[in-house]
Order: sequence, then C-alpha cells, then structure tokens
Amino acid sequence: MRVTSEVLVWWLGLTGLWLLTLVTPSLPETVAAAVVALPCAFAARAARRAVGEVWRPRARWFRWLLRVPGNAVRESGQALVKLVRHPRAGRFATVDLPDEPEAVHHARVAAAAAVVGSTPGTMVVATPPDDRELVVHRLLGDSRLLDEVRR
Repeated sequence: MRVTSEVLVWWLGLTGLWLLTLVTPSLPETVAAAVVALPCAFAARAARRAVGEVWRPRARWFRWLLRVPGNAVRESGQALVKLVRHPRAGRFATVDLPDEPEAVHHARVAAAAAVVGSTPGTMVVATPPDDRELVVHRLLGDSRLLDEVRR
C-alpha cells in the first residue's frame, strides 16, 4: 500500500503541475498530463529511494503551493524591472531551516526547492547535507514564500 500511496501523491502532484502551466486546459491536455505523469511518478519514487532518504512532509506545507501563482506573477514583473536596471543583479544567501527530525527536514528541503524554485525571485542552489540550511540565489530582496518555508 505504501508504494501505491507514494506513487499516487507523485502522480497527482505532477499532473497538477502540468495543468498549472496551461492557459486553458482541455480534455486532451488533461489526459496527456495524466498519462505522462504516471511513469514520472514511478521515476520520482525510484529517485527518492535511490537517495536513501525517508520523507515525512507536513500537511500544512501544501499551503505553500497556494502562494506560488501570486508570487510568480508579482516576482516576474519585479525581476524584469530589476534585470533591465541592473543586469548583474542577484546575490547568494544562506537560509537557516528549523531544527526538526531528519525525515521531516529532508521533506522540507525537497518541498522548499520545488516551491521556491517555481518563482523567479529566488532559486535554491544547494542543500548542504549535514546542515540545516539552504543556499539560495536571490534576484529580488525578500521572498515571502521563502520566509514561510523557513518557519
């Protein structure tokens, strides 16, 4: 049952991600998303197992996804203005994460990299294996989404 539930979560997430990229979803696009996401879900599970980590995500983290569309739109405009004015803009920063059990930490890092990387203002560059931190590249100043991820 554990394999089925993990693959189902990956499949739903990947299908949803595909659908979020569409301006006007249609039945053929929805079917294509569902079909293509299935082998990707199995590959995602295999990749997670190959790394040898156990993930224990928290349900409250799913609200991060709700912030992505608004942040992506807002940060896209800000990033465009910033890059026109300052082509070499951006800096690296280290962001501390909460001290939590190993399985929860690994899940937070994976979720944070996906969610934060979905917006143009900040990108996760590295996740040092023995540290409770993320190394990020910030094009813009503060990131509300990143602030929520580190709580």
